[in-house]
Amino acid sequence: MQSIPIFSILIATAASLLAIEVAPSRPQSEEKSASLPAPFSKEKFTFQQIEQQKHELKDKIVLIEITLVGDGGDIGNGMLRYFAEDTSGSAMPYGRVDIPREGLQKMRLAQNPHRNGPFKIYAHVHVFPEKKAAAICVAIGMHVSVENEKAIYS
Repeated sequence: MQSIPIFSILIATAASLLAIEVAPSRPQSEEKSASLPAPFSKEKFTFQQIEQQKHELKDKIVLIEITLVGDGGDIGNGMLRYFAEDTSGSAMPYGRVDIPREGLQKMRLAQNPHRNGPFKIYAHVHVFPEKKAAAICVAIGMHVSVENEKAIYS
């Protein structure tokens, strides 16, 4: 039987949340959000594509479209864990999604995380070289504005 990798996606809709979750030892600053690169592509990625291209996508920002599946479980530090399904219809459309409660509110999902239809998020791909499993994506927002080669996510 073939094993199916499960992806973890940490959703933080504000750059300040990204700074806290990715590098708690680093001081937070306004510059962190300005230092994020523009999206790797305008195309949507699937969990399967991220797994297959994880070395190329390492430290890049990609757009994914997902629907939350099931109830979220509290994993501490203000985070909820959901399973998600991407919109690809592929053989491996599922992944695990960690969402801060504040992020749910900012995405207007706090009252109904299973709102009608999928939603798109920008995610920063982080690859753990010591793990055989797929990359972890840290979502940084639902919208992007790029000006002078600097991206602002919200």
